[in-house]
This record gives sequence, structure tokens and C-alpha cells, in this order.
Amino acid sequence: MKKYIWLFLILLFSISCREEIIEPDNLVGNINEPVQIRERNAYTFLLDAQNLTMSLTVPLYFSSARTRFNLRLVDYESGYTNISAQDISNIERFRYYIAEEVSYHTELLDGYVPTTININTENFSGKIKIEFRKIF
Repeated sequence: MKKYIWLFLILLFSISCREEIIEPDNLVGNINEPVQIRERNAYTFLLDAQNLTMSLTVPLYFSSARTRFNLRLVDYESGYTNISAQDISNIERFRYYIAEEVSYHTELLDGYVPTTININTENFSGKIKIEFRKIF
């Protein structure tokens, strides 16, 4: 009986561990290689950049007219990042420009369904975490 309990506990712990959890101070390990995490009703973008210029367009598949935007930028050195969101009619409904360190910023996007996110960087150096999460 003890064998089965130990086996059950080992299986439980190994199944419940998730590899994609990234600690707050360790945003991403690879320089200039963005990580995109798509979960049901959430999108997370992680980047550890050194003098990076890039443009990224990401489709979202949310169905709620309420979305929470979260941002964290640490170890900022230079450049800027511009984040925007469009609705189904390709009308820009949200824009956030950042060129300084931000320990945490959150904002509620209410009244429209974001369908596309644009993330642009220009000579950007720093560690950034961007999250869009559907609110029910």
C-alpha cells in the first residue's frame, strides 16, 4: 500500500510542475529571442533585449470586451518599445509607449475586443514582460 501512495505522490508532483513558469526577475534567458506564451484567454510576451529593433504583429483570439494589459520593464538601458492593439475593424484602440524602467503597469481595456497586437522596438535594451489577459 505504501508503494502506491509514494507512486501516486511522485506522479502528482511531476504532473503538476509547469516548465513555462518564469520567475519575475528572470524574464527570459536568451538575448534578443522573444518568447511568446499563448494560453487559453491570455497572451504573454517576454524579451531580454540588447539594442534590438523589431516589429511583431500577433493575432489574439479573445471573445471578451474586457482585457487586462500588464507590463513590466526592468534593467532598462536604451531605446523604446511601442505596444498597440486593434479591434476587428483594424481600428487602433490602445497604444502604450515605454522608454523608461517600469516596475509594474496595468490597465483595463474595456468596450472592445482586441484582435491584433503590435509590438515594436527601436534600439531597445532591457527586459520586458507584456501580458494581455481576457477578463470574464
